[in-house]
Amino acid sequence: MKENEKTKDKILAELGALKLKAKHLEEAELSLRESEERYRRLLESVTDYVYTVTVRGGQAVGTRHGEGCLNVTGYTAAEYDADPLLWYRMVHEEDRDAVLAQIGMLHQGLDAPSIEHRIRHKDGSVRWVRSTPVIRRDAFGRAAFYDGVIQDITKYKNVEEQVRHAALHDPLTTLPNRLLLFDRLAGMLEEARRDGSKVAVLFVDLDNFKPVNDLYGHAAGDAVLKEAASRLVRHVRASDTVARVGGDEFVVALGKQQGEAGAIDVAGKLIRAMARPYRTLKRQKGPGCSIGISFYPDDGKAPETLIGKADKAMYHVKNHARGEYAIFSRLPAAPARIP
Repeated sequence: MKENEKTKDKILAELGALKLKAKHLEEAELSLRESEERYRRLLESVTDYVYTVTVRGGQAVGTRHGEGCLNVTGYTAAEYDADPLLWYRMVHEEDRDAVLAQIGMLHQGLDAPSIEHRIRHKDGSVRWVRSTPVIRRDAFGRAAFYDGVIQDITKYKNVEEQVRHAALHDPLTTLPNRLLLFDRLAGMLEEARRDGSKVAVLFVDLDNFKPVNDLYGHAAGDAVLKEAASRLVRHVRASDTVARVGGDEFVVALGKQQGEAGAIDVAGKLIRAMARPYRTLKRQKGPGCSIGISFYPDDGKAPETLIGKADKAMYHVKNHARGEYAIFSRLPAAPARIP
């Protein structure tokens, strides 16, 4: 009899504990819902766009888009509801893997870092956004839902790109500067190491440029430099690099060369192009140029070495026969004449 009473008391105690636990869980769920609502009101008051994804069993089962979606993406919440995959299609193709990786972490109940990616606005323009997820868990620690805080950062990205461009390009001609030249040339050399090709470096210096400044003024000299830069770019491939490295000095890097013939052909075109009349000089003959050429791997295996040797070959031309070209490995032979 006493054993039965003990068993009954034990069962009643366990039932009481379960009721208390259930009450605590109910209060926790209520607190979670209230917290969610307060959190949402706060987010929607300080951010561009908030959406909420409900998660069950590691899968998204519903999404609610805040009113800010129209301002950021051009689409209304109703359009997102009508097309569940709209959000995915509007993500830039190159950024989809990063977005899916972030979502995968959230569905597993893991905290995911913010990412910056591009979207295609309804008007067809490309916008940059920062996506900051905030995961909310239930009483058992499982992902219940997460808020995606979407901020339009296009203006900041444009400014960032302008700053980056200014740091890597010549302000007058907009050509790559020395820093970007070294970076691109290093990439060409690495590719040449892998496939056994050559890289040609042409150091181009304008002849008789100082008289242009003296006779026509510095504004005219700047215009000549800009026109010369344009001519250089027109006579090389899109995969090549033309950089301004000094006042009237330029470097042309040619990748994927099989011998000397390609670089010699380009040098001839550039010398003829630089000698043609210039609009700025009232159609008078241009200052012309002298060119020194070096090759990877024959003359060096580092960007600074190849540029230095091409520079030395160019000065050899300057001292012997301006308006021609010279190849470093053939110095001190006389500069080659352009037919």
